[in-house]
Amino acid sequence: MREPVCTALLFADKIIIENNGKKGIIGTFSRIQSQAFPVNSAPWGIYIAVTNVEGKHSFSVNLENMETNEIIFPIEGDLDSKNSEEIIELVFNTNGVLFPREGKYSLNFTIDKEVLSSTVLYVEKVTTL
Repeated sequence: MREPVCTALLFADKIIIENNGKKGIIGTFSRIQSQAFPVNSAPWGIYIAVTNVEGKHSFSVNLENMETNEIIFPIEGDLDSKNSEEIIELVFNTNGVLFPREGKYSLNFTIDKEVLSSTVLYVEKVTTL
């Protein structure tokens, strides 16, 4: 069996799905700033592209505080692919996420409980925006 490959793992202000199935990724970022915590962020999205997957598999996407290991945004689901060469695109738009504190947050994408890809979101306290 070939190992799954994550070709994209992005935070974006918004992700749209057009009528023809194309994805529009608007405003990628790696930082969220706030003057106070806890803070409920503005809406944003996660875009994931994965290939080399065949058959049915479970996946999870967890946003976790790297210091406390607290998972503040969990997603679980299944994906099913009949062709390992196709690219599976996953889109998750949030209504905002409650960040209890500033710090580094890791977004971890797993397939069958194995971490396939991770990226870091920096959540920072600022005095002025």
